[in-house]
Amino acid sequence: MKKIDLSRLRFFDGAMGTRLFEMGYPFGPRFEEINIAHPEAVQAVHRSYVEAGADFITTNTFAINPLKMAGSRYTVRELVSAAVMNAKEAAQEHNYIVLDIGPCGKMLEPYGDLTIEEAYGSFKEIIAIAKDDVDAILFETFMDLDEIKAGIQAAKETCDLPIFATMTFESKGRTLMGVDVETMVAELEGMGVSALGVNCSLGPIELLSVVKELTERSKLPILVQPNAGLPHVHADGSLHYDITAQAFADAVEPFIQRGVCLIGGCCGTDAETIKELKQRFQPER
Repeated sequence: MKKIDLSRLRFFDGAMGTRLFEMGYPFGPRFEEINIAHPEAVQAVHRSYVEAGADFITTNTFAINPLKMAGSRYTVRELVSAAVMNAKEAAQEHNYIVLDIGPCGKMLEPYGDLTIEEAYGSFKEIIAIAKDDVDAILFETFMDLDEIKAGIQAAKETCDLPIFATMTFESKGRTLMGVDVETMVAELEGMGVSALGVNCSLGPIELLSVVKELTERSKLPILVQPNAGLPHVHADGSLHYDITAQAFADAVEPFIQRGVCLIGGCCGTDAETIKELKQRFQPER
């Protein structure tokens, strides 16, 4: 594990799923099997972000968990291990490898049938597999506060790695489960995470008010990974997002002015997005 300095501006990578989709790999319930079936594709996406100047490389493990992968021809251990290896193969010495963990994919009780114990166990299993080969853990795109808290607790009880926690907010400043920024900060800041943040759902322009409140309420380093605007599906099935790399960087500048020190991209972003951010805001490095 490398020691991570969060005292200065650093850059995460961008999207993985939309990049693989553009390469001809269709979305589906076993999308993460690409880690084993086509490792060269995953490594190519990782490598594009390394070459663009990203400091943090996130593993292609967002949707890998025992619940989502039930019925897969591969075990969770095989998938997680392959994903971590793909990231390490593409990374350079200065890069940090971050284990990416998304929601379980089922609603917690009482809204669904997922118990908090099942969620905790799922997160713990993933972390136990990867903890010795990554530098940090990222919980991202969460809407349910109890679910992300279960993940953080599992991480704290399984390893000593830095933990980054981000939730996804709608335009009115709440997650789909009704969590607002104030509640997120109050509940998660005291759990020992290294950074808090927001990702997905919205583009950088729409996220400004959420980021503004987050920087005002939290004393922790802030991580922001917006989408590249809204997706548009063409007749041939291809995807197009409506914000260019230059416009993305323009919209992100107010975040940096407010002290956000970790910037990356989510759906629709690519290596050009990260390259533009790096050249614009850290040209000397």
